[in-house]
Amino acid sequence: MDVHHHPVVEKKNFKEYFLEFLMIFLAVTLGFFAENIREYVSDKTKVKEYMKEITSNLHYDIIRCNRNQNVVGLAGLDSFRVSLKKAMDGQVENNLLYYFNFLYGNHRNHAVFNTSAIAELKNSGYLRMVKNKKLVEELSDYYERKIVAANGNLPDNTNVLKSESDVFSLRNLDQYVSSFDSIQDSTYRPKFDFSTMLKTDPPLALLDTDKKQLEKLYNEETQFELNIKKYNFWLRVCKEGAIRLITDINTEYHLEEE
Repeated sequence: MDVHHHPVVEKKNFKEYFLEFLMIFLAVTLGFFAENIREYVSDKTKVKEYMKEITSNLHYDIIRCNRNQNVVGLAGLDSFRVSLKKAMDGQVENNLLYYFNFLYGNHRNHAVFNTSAIAELKNSGYLRMVKNKKLVEELSDYYERKIVAANGNLPDNTNVLKSESDVFSLRNLDQYVSSFDSIQDSTYRPKFDFSTMLKTDPPLALLDTDKKQLEKLYNEETQFELNIKKYNFWLRVCKEGAIRLITDINTEYHLEEE
């Protein structure tokens, strides 16, 4: 009967076990650090991409602020108020009043700010990766204060529209009404020659020429003009904030070097 002998396993000493443990520990540790470094580099790259998108949004905001300062509208409202004052004193120029009312009366432009990139940055959780706390505060000030203030001061034309409808009629302005059918751009302004109102003969009739009614309209138009000026102030604040943010983001992330 054969006897099977078990192979003799050479026992390792403590030093060999320690070296094996050390090698495994180093491999795991280095792998851990390598993964962290990879994630850190990846996160920095993603944050930089978000910052590029934010600067793109800010350039858009600047354009919108420039286009919606209502400068022409304010000049027109000023002239409209002069004509209303004359009308209150008995010097009623019907066609001129119609011209100013429908061209400038209750119209106001407003900026639509682009907040898509900052929203993505916050929702992704990468805002915590922005190490420059001053820049984080600047982003918060722009998006949570300046833009909110601008939107909160957007002029409401509800009251002035009501007062205008008590004085002006659309009865003989079919061409003006039909001109809205051809609107194709985002300005939502009809392709209508308002100067034709000045040449209308007989003059366009007012629904009410009572001094109190005209003064009510004057007050509403004046308040509307004041509100537009407040709104324009906040548009300037937003524009200046956007310009400063672009500069600071470019400096922090060296975007201009790319």
